[in-house]
Amino acid sequence: MNSKISKVGIIGAGNVGADVANALVLLGKCVTVVLFDRTLSKAEGQAWDIEDTIPLLKDMEIIPSNQYEDLADSDIIVVTVGVQQKEGQSRLDILSDNAEIMRSTIKELDRVAPNSIILIVSNPVDVLTRIAIATSTRAENLIFGSGTVLDTARLRYQLGKRLNVSKQDVHVYVIGEHGDSEFVVWSSAFIGGILLAEFPIPQGATLEQIQQEYAELTRKRGYNISERKGNTSYGISIVVCQLVDAILRDEKQIFPVSVRADSNYGVGSEVVLGLPCIISSQGIERQLVLPRNPHEQRLLEESATKLNEAYNSLDN
Repeated sequence: MNSKISKVGIIGAGNVGADVANALVLLGKCVTVVLFDRTLSKAEGQAWDIEDTIPLLKDMEIIPSNQYEDLADSDIIVVTVGVQQKEGQSRLDILSDNAEIMRSTIKELDRVAPNSIILIVSNPVDVLTRIAIATSTRAENLIFGSGTVLDTARLRYQLGKRLNVSKQDVHVYVIGEHGDSEFVVWSSAFIGGILLAEFPIPQGATLEQIQQEYAELTRKRGYNISERKGNTSYGISIVVCQLVDAILRDEKQIFPVSVRADSNYGVGSEVVLGLPCIISSQGIERQLVLPRNPHEQRLLEESATKLNEAYNSLDN
């Protein structure tokens, strides 16, 4: 795709949708942003506030809308719409409320923008991505969810701080559900090309203690942020910007996004969860199979079972 004529649509002008739009404008990731919300005045308020920054930044256009037709010809459409988690709720607790919203949204997007790449951000992202794939008539490589990209970024940054190395040198993935059953694939973790198991650990801690501490920190991070400020939006907005950039620039970067699992993972071909994929102008160019030890395989199977049960609990 040519970034000079790029257009990104965003469904939902709430906290996440507005922050995604703002980040796209701040970072100059595309030429046109369409911020869609059923309540036009809400989309207008958010879009106009962001628009006021454009004279001080790179020239772009942000269009508020409550008409799906304005999303036609979008390169990418980011879906953030849905009921927000309340304190004490897990991401799966809000599934039933958001499932029907997702179905009706995807049907409209199939009507007006059948060739756009759809990026699902709404939670619970894995099950809602599965619903989107089942609902849509477009090629499956054109639909994926934000998965565990943010969880992986959180882990890499915090682990890098603990080991006193740059986060760019921390190569480790969080996979599975974007939620309570996610886990770290420690067996394939590298620090600057050195296996984590062989990397010098700071005094006063063991490798096992660090692994347990940072897996727990990563799993609870979103809840801890929401308890303090009511929601999370800045982190996921930058995740979306990076995925948009990888698509528009055909960068072929690897991200752990929500996709139907490759048969080599051994968890069935229908379940959708966070797994490493090459992201390009095609959307999902290729899914990669991450090596796991037997313990990690069990954790993956447990995560898949949980997500399957959640999906099957719906009236599909």
